[in-house]
Amino acid sequence: MQVLHTSDWHAGRTTYNHSRAPDLDDALTEIISIARDVRPDAIVNSGDLIDHSKVSHTEIERVVDALAELAAIAPTVVVAGNHDNFSQMRYLDRLGRLNRLYFVNKPIGISGDHLILPGRDGNALRLGALPFVSAERGIDVFDDPRRWAGAYRARIADLQARITTGLTANLDPTRELTVFAAHLHVTGAGLSGSERARHCSDDYACDPAAIPPVDYAAFGHIHEPQDIPGPVLGRYAGSPIPLDFGEAGQRKSVTLVTLEPGKPARCEPIELRGGRALIRFEGSLMELQSQVETIGDALCLATVHTDTRDPALSQRVHDLLERATVLDVQQRVAGTRGGALVVEPGSGAAQRPLLESFSAYLQQIDTRTAPADMVMALMAEFLAADHEDRDPCFAVETLLTDEHVTGAAAA
Repeated sequence: MQVLHTSDWHAGRTTYNHSRAPDLDDALTEIISIARDVRPDAIVNSGDLIDHSKVSHTEIERVVDALAELAAIAPTVVVAGNHDNFSQMRYLDRLGRLNRLYFVNKPIGISGDHLILPGRDGNALRLGALPFVSAERGIDVFDDPRRWAGAYRARIADLQARITTGLTANLDPTRELTVFAAHLHVTGAGLSGSERARHCSDDYACDPAAIPPVDYAAFGHIHEPQDIPGPVLGRYAGSPIPLDFGEAGQRKSVTLVTLEPGKPARCEPIELRGGRALIRFEGSLMELQSQVETIGDALCLATVHTDTRDPALSQRVHDLLERATVLDVQQRVAGTRGGALVVEPGSGAAQRPLLESFSAYLQQIDTRTAPADMVMALMAEFLAADHEDRDPCFAVETLLTDEHVTGAAAA
């Protein structure tokens, strides 16, 4: 059997407030073309179809249309990621199953409810899956609360062990193959920096040794394509386009997996164009001029060094890089500290990531009582909560319920 593995599409993504829809469209067209060429027996998307809970209907239609085209080629399974809307995926699953399109928003495989997908030569694929599990909402969404005592790492290991038991029960190794699809952060995986930081922290890191011993483990969540750490053969498919400048230069791909009973799986990464390149330039205007052809139609951040302040610098940069999409222009004037942000032609102040702008603001005005890093952490949590459509959560709140505090209050 052959399985085509993709992940982390992040429809609705913007980079410096610039929509990445054209780049994703290019990647999805390429993925569909690859699927038509190789004709796999199954297709797995291991999560994060969308970038955030407030994406437009157009973005949802974009991914559903692409998935429908893939499902017309082979049964297609989508596992919910931390950016996905779980309720939305539940409704999509009711419709998708009529057309070989499965949306998984809860663990499958624990009680024999794994998917069975037929393959060539009489083989069959058993697929168990573990969507992203939120430490805060896991009790409500996934399982009996009595089982959810202990650390997150232990909870995930317990779920994976139970999926292993259910997935392998009465398995016929001469004709049945196993795949485990999940959206998890495994300890030792190489982060790109564009992942949601809170969900890739040590608190969310899972044990490589706990991954079910399947023929292939199809993982999502980490954006750089790579092998999964640990003893089980599997991969992070990675995002099909570079999602921010931390991923500039990464080679994006999908993975074609060949499975045969009694033999190790063979994994073949198939490289993608990855949409337009992301390029950071820093140097003089003359040096920029020499790199015009190299930059081409890329998304570009430009920091230009000048001897004196040039009020027309932004226009000069845009004129030079007429094929590129210039996201931000900064000017570094010799002998001055830092640099002023240059306004792009026809727009207001150029958009930089909000936390970066807030950090620059703190450096200018300083803080009065709280340390700057504490203020930054509070702002980061407020922004993350807004992005994830949840209430903010601060570690200091736990002090209000600590036994010694409540005890002292009672005294």
